[in-house]
Amino acid sequence: MIRKFINRTEELEVLNREYQTDALSFTVIYGRRRVGKTELIHKFQMDKPHIYLLADKRGTLSNLYRFRKRAADLFGDYEPNLETFDQVFEYIKTRWNGKEKLVIVIDEFSYLAQVDDSIPSVFQLIVDEIIKGGPFHLILCGSSISMMEKSTLAYSSPLYGRRTGQMLIKPMLFKHIHEFFPKLSSEDIVNIYGAAGGVPFYLSFFNEEHSFYDNLKNILFAKESVLYAEGEFLLREQLREPATYMNILFAISKGTVRLSEIASRSFLEPKDLTYYLDTLIQLGFVRKEHPITEKTTTKKTIYRIDDEFLRFWFRFVLSHKDELEQGDKESAIEDLKNAYNNYLGETFEQIGREMLLYLNSKDKLPFRFQKLGRQWGKIPHAPKGHNDYEIDIAAINSDTKEILFFECKWKNKTIDIDVYEKLVEKAKSVKWLPDRKDYFAIISKSGFTDGMKRMAKEEGFLLLTLDDYI
Repeated sequence: MIRKFINRTEELEVLNREYQTDALSFTVIYGRRRVGKTELIHKFQMDKPHIYLLADKRGTLSNLYRFRKRAADLFGDYEPNLETFDQVFEYIKTRWNGKEKLVIVIDEFSYLAQVDDSIPSVFQLIVDEIIKGGPFHLILCGSSISMMEKSTLAYSSPLYGRRTGQMLIKPMLFKHIHEFFPKLSSEDIVNIYGAAGGVPFYLSFFNEEHSFYDNLKNILFAKESVLYAEGEFLLREQLREPATYMNILFAISKGTVRLSEIASRSFLEPKDLTYYLDTLIQLGFVRKEHPITEKTTTKKTIYRIDDEFLRFWFRFVLSHKDELEQGDKESAIEDLKNAYNNYLGETFEQIGREMLLYLNSKDKLPFRFQKLGRQWGKIPHAPKGHNDYEIDIAAINSDTKEILFFECKWKNKTIDIDVYEKLVEKAKSVKWLPDRKDYFAIISKSGFTDGMKRMAKEEGFLLLTLDDYI
């Protein structure tokens, strides 16, 4: 298993800026399991005086005793006989006379708040009366996104308005994944990204000396492996009714994207499904899409799994659980070999979105767009059954009336002129500002024909590959 600290430059810069201020710093860090929050904190605190507690579910007193022991160790004292968190913080305040800030971290703070609903009020007292104005940087971190929001960020929380910074740690961008696997090709990295997403813990299990399929046999298709049950474990930790959510995610993983269809396959009424989908969206597990040129209130809405690992786990692990439980990995591998290239089409679209956001931030596109997303609709006057169009990504700027149409082609062949011509034809059906300016771009796994390259120069549209990004 590899152990590397990759990127997170921006997050470290934010924490260090907070640390360098004269006033008390209070940062809330949260994000899904395994995303690298603890590694980020360790990297930040390693060159600073600090007290670090990884809380567990054993209750307030058990964690309190461990915390006071950590504090005493820092000062070289005997462990003080203190029975509340505010007393320990009073002790720390009295003993700390350093010129620089002391970093105090409560990791998995959500575990404390889960078993003791008085904890947010206790920490309100600590922030408002004990360490206020002192040379301290308090960090509360947690993996239960809903619990962290409820206990630290929500208006109803006693800690509301006290924080000086907050950070939702998301999976790493595809752009940085190659740093984990410097020996691998872009295609190999996409294969891994499609299975593990940008979660460092999951990526750490992949060995670049082994084939992709051999890795999966050992990592996701072996019932004794850590990640074999990770999808279910992830939901059980975050949600009270994991079975219902698993039915929903399983339905979406099978290509069911519309509300009524998802409800039917999840054994729910459509009116009840919305609550569950909203929860999954809040957790970052599902995304809601509508045509980018229409209002968010449109009925043209679809749902997709927004977490690469969960999408893979439901599609290829849970689908073959009966065989895998008996030690039969070949059925899953055979399914993967037959379906994975097509499956990666959606993964490649996500990479394309990420790439466009990057190019937009660097002013490397024809215009600066304001938002992007999928685009679909009806083709006027076309016969029924042949009157639908879909464009992978569209990026728009309503102020300048410019729109970029973007196709993502994960194909094992070079892309020819016909792909561009079809994209231009589909764009004619898009109803958005009649006096707009259209631009076109295509990203290809396998590059482009010479004819396509010549036409791109003549017509002025963009041709991109992963080499333009990583």
